[in-house]
Amino acid sequence: MFRYILLAYILIFSSACSTNNSSVNNTITDEEKVPGLFSKDSNKGISISDIINPNMSSSNNINVNGYLWRASLDVLSIAPLISTDALGGTIITDWYVNKNIKNKRIKISAYIRTSELRSDGIKVKVHVQELTNSIWSGTYTDSDLAKKIENNILYEARNLRIKSNK
Repeated sequence: MFRYILLAYILIFSSACSTNNSSVNNTITDEEKVPGLFSKDSNKGISISDIINPNMSSSNNINVNGYLWRASLDVLSIAPLISTDALGGTIITDWYVNKNIKNKRIKISAYIRTSELRSDGIKVKVHVQELTNSIWSGTYTDSDLAKKIENNILYEARNLRIKSNK
């Protein structure tokens, strides 16, 4: 019985391996694509050679600016962090209540967009909830506070860059 299951797996695996390199032409754009195993274009995605030899892959480029990343972590450290993704450039905080403002809480999401230190390299979104009758409700976004946090992060990143060049 085990041999039949093993034989079935070998047949399925070997049938997935194909040497058919036929290309498909797009009739509208006349673009030529070679279909992959799991995608419509074999030039996109990951290949077996990338898995076997990860050091030979050119996908090890860092897409996040280090100064913006460190500055974002410094500025957003007032709230507990739920999620951080250094390669994707995403930082998400947990709900935070300021001790001076008891009836509001905020949750901050920061997205680093570029590998360069630019003013449009970071996007911050602030979600605000209000406490009414002991229930947190009425979630809305505060774009003014988000802009202030973005400016603080950019100022901190600029200072980190200046300190590193000395």
